[in-house]
Amino acid sequence: MKAEPSICFIIPYFGRWPFWMPFFLQSCRRNPDVDWLLFSDCGVPADLPVNVRIESISYSEYCALVAKRLDIPFAPADAYKLCDIKPALGFIHEDYLAKYDFWAFGDIDLVYGRLREYFTAARLARFDLFSTHERRISGHLCLIRNTKKMREVFMRIPNWQMRFCDQQHHALDEGAFSRIFLWRKNFPKPLF
Repeated sequence: MKAEPSICFIIPYFGRWPFWMPFFLQSCRRNPDVDWLLFSDCGVPADLPVNVRIESISYSEYCALVAKRLDIPFAPADAYKLCDIKPALGFIHEDYLAKYDFWAFGDIDLVYGRLREYFTAARLARFDLFSTHERRISGHLCLIRNTKKMREVFMRIPNWQMRFCDQQHHALDEGAFSRIFLWRKNFPKPLF
């Protein structure tokens, strides 16, 4: 019997861990067949689950890594700007994803249920992208097949280089990225 398709969430987070971090980590622990890779300057929390890995890196070093991988001048003053680059995380961290069938972006202000109850092998075989919303990509949980095409699909966002580089938060992870897949997302429901 073939193993379940492998999944890795990639989440950059900088500043300090929120007070709810133990709840987030407990929900990761309850999903032992899913991995999480966090890039952070917050240190390693106590009792880290084995399926969660923290790559210690400063915010400025992380921005330099993004700039190098995307070949853009990426230096946002506010870490919240990292939400805009979520669709590019598979490309940015391609070297960490070699052994995974799917990669995901998400948030740490979630308590995950049993993800494999929904992300079954049969369901994952049918589609290249999964989101928790019908009419948009959700920034808090988006699962993407780990192929070259899907790691690079963010490059179809109009003016992505300029929009990644400016200081304004554009919500690209949910807006412009959604329009790549759901160009008719704002149509009335009967036409959608």
